[in-house]
Amino acid sequence: MPTIGAFAAIFDDERRILLVRRAYGPKNWTNPGGRMDPGESIIEAVEREAFEETGHRVAAGELVGIYSSPFKDDMVVFFEAGILNREAWSPNSEIAEVRFFSRAELPPLHYRQAARFDDAFEGRRGVVRVFDTEEPPE
Repeated sequence: MPTIGAFAAIFDDERRILLVRRAYGPKNWTNPGGRMDPGESIIEAVEREAFEETGHRVAAGELVGIYSSPFKDDMVVFFEAGILNREAWSPNSEIAEVRFFSRAELPPLHYRQAARFDDAFEGRRGVVRVFDTEEPPE
């Protein structure tokens, strides 16, 4: 059974996207999200993960896309989500930093992340992408 991740494209009023910087591993920037918990819907998962990682209460909106990486046995379900409110949040052992980025300011991204972000910024909906390798295609 593949790992199913629920991730959110959260934009502010200036159409900047909210990213989180991991406090572990490669300490890279990514969008808020993570694995579904047992018994949880994909909507509950994306809203929970966004709150846990950023302090933002969000409402999952339109489906941007589904991104499958069979070589990793991994699938990401990516929603645009609207901010309802923000509660107190502090860096922790999982997330070191939370910040909004304009498209021009985005930090370096893995090619699979870049594809998701391009789809979100371009307003694409219902995208299905399959990535066959860890490295970007030539």
